[in-house]
Amino acid sequence: MAALAEQQSPGRVLGDYASTPTTAVPSGRVTVLANFDIVALDGLPSADALLLGTFADRKSDRVWTLSTASLLSALDRGHTLDEFRRYLDQAASRPLPQTVTTLVDDTARRTGRLRDAGQVHLIECADEALAALVVSDRRLRALCTRLGERHLVVSLEQLPAFRKATRALGYPLG
Repeated sequence: MAALAEQQSPGRVLGDYASTPTTAVPSGRVTVLANFDIVALDGLPSADALLLGTFADRKSDRVWTLSTASLLSALDRGHTLDEFRRYLDQAASRPLPQTVTTLVDDTARRTGRLRDAGQVHLIECADEALAALVVSDRRLRALCTRLGERHLVVSLEQLPAFRKATRALGYPLG
């Protein structure tokens, strides 16, 4: 076994796998331009072309264009900007232009600023006074949120308790 370990490349150990850390060296498969174009003069493997097509719009056989819309579209489909950054760090022939890093960073800052809080019920009150009465009631104020003059928002989870409390107030939910 010792002889086998000596035949391995330096930094590797048999059994408990240990390897010397390697740094990513740009492969130069793509060139990222300041005008948001990504160019692959020598073509790309299909997996790389698919990844680029996920985050950028294809202009020609060997050119893709980045935009806020293309990045947001990829995010909507469940991809991450980190995935895209890792690819560019590995595949780009030179450091990314400032315009591209700014676009990606700005898109990252916008990510998560809006979120889907789930489904809710929109309750319409007959008038503004009733809406004020409901949201000021001690049992109901934690169960709903006022939206405009005559509307209340109630989460699906809170709806049974809201119905019970409005009944107790004398205004059953119809």
